[in-house]
Amino acid sequence: MTPSARGSLRTRAARLVAERTVRPLAAAIPVNTTTLSMARLAIDAAMRVVGPSLIGTVVDRVDDGTVHGEFVTGPKATRADAVILYVHGGGFVAGSVAAYRGVASRLSTTTRTSVFVVDYRLAPEHPSPCAQLDVARAYRWLLRRGYSPDRIVVAGDSAGGFLAADLAFANARMRIPGPGGLVLFSPMADLGLRIAHTGNRNRDGVISYTLSAKAVAHFTSEHLELRPEHGTELPPTLIQTGSAEYFAADAVELAQRLRQAGAVCELQVWPDQMHVFQVMPALAPEARFAFGAAGRFITSLLDTEAATAV
Repeated sequence: MTPSARGSLRTRAARLVAERTVRPLAAAIPVNTTTLSMARLAIDAAMRVVGPSLIGTVVDRVDDGTVHGEFVTGPKATRADAVILYVHGGGFVAGSVAAYRGVASRLSTTTRTSVFVVDYRLAPEHPSPCAQLDVARAYRWLLRRGYSPDRIVVAGDSAGGFLAADLAFANARMRIPGPGGLVLFSPMADLGLRIAHTGNRNRDGVISYTLSAKAVAHFTSEHLELRPEHGTELPPTLIQTGSAEYFAADAVELAQRLRQAGAVCELQVWPDQMHVFQVMPALAPEARFAFGAAGRFITSLLDTEAATAV
């Protein structure tokens, strides 16, 4: 299934309710060490409700030196020659591997491939470049485990999408063998928020300029942007975004930059969807089909049998 002309009634209703309730509340609450501890717990609990793990998912914790995370294997995952490195979202200040088991189990099932969700350090306790270093270490760790670069697909959402793409672009600049593919759900591309703030009329149910600016300020004071360099070896990329979300313009701009740099990039804009709608299949039925599309893209790169929707 590809994006239809309009989102489902359930999706539109959930977005409108959240837009009038959750978004103003989230924007009003200060983002500091006191509120973050409670917010992290609340976000994790909410994600388990709107996107629980699939029955039969197997989770294996990894703590190997400086590399921490979880291998998540969905009920239909049988392949052992490839792996997906997943970088979770949360505005650089929240999110966890446990909260993203539902996302990882669905991505694993639709690709029949295990997913390693990296447990990177969060701001403000660990500002940039801690997260970038942790993602790079996880990638090198997978290489040491025997996965060749072309059998690793790097994926991420929101802030995790920024970190996933940053890894691929950094490898390309330094002529380090990069991943075989890149999958980005609602990626942030401009941490100065210029693109998002001026690019579209925000109808997102949760994300706003105020909330995003407060979170990013804890991560970095630099105006970091994703800018792939022309002439470098960039991986084939799939970008999915929602038409109603705050970072929709970031996704469109990033796709344009990738194509201008010579990369193959597929952009899917899903009508009426909120930021990272894939994490909430209980609220957005389209999430199931978005995972199916991502799975088909990944399996086409890995040259395996067609992916199935979950």
